[in-house]
Amino acid sequence: MTIHAEIKGSKSGMNRVISVEQDLELLANLAARLLETPVATITLYDSDNDGGMDMVDAISHAATCCDDSWAASHPDIDIKQLGSPRNAMTQHLGLYASVPIRNGNGGTIGMIACADDDARDLGDEQLAILKHISAIASAVVQA
Repeated sequence: MTIHAEIKGSKSGMNRVISVEQDLELLANLAARLLETPVATITLYDSDNDGGMDMVDAISHAATCCDDSWAASHPDIDIKQLGSPRNAMTQHLGLYASVPIRNGNGGTIGMIACADDDARDLGDEQLAILKHISAIASAVVQA
């Protein structure tokens, strides 16, 4: 899925096109580094406009940061399932944490998640980081 946002009206009069997908990849990388996990994903949900903005039709996997050696040693883990907490829980991970990405009306438009083999809980600071990155991802997607 390629999403582009166009920003117009800068002082210099130039138009810039920013790739949202690229920004989400950077956010997934930031999440993995700050949370010290080998995997972080950002998943966006496609919504049915006829049924309301909160109705989820399909999951569109938007961005992933995954350590290559971790992925190679876990061929049975489906990284794309991390955007769905119910599906992620079947992956037998030591750590799984996720935070919804919300639109301006409070509806869920996606999920940011991280995973690791080590069984641990994220601390308050790490959960706050995940929530902040979720808010940034929301702003990027809605811009």
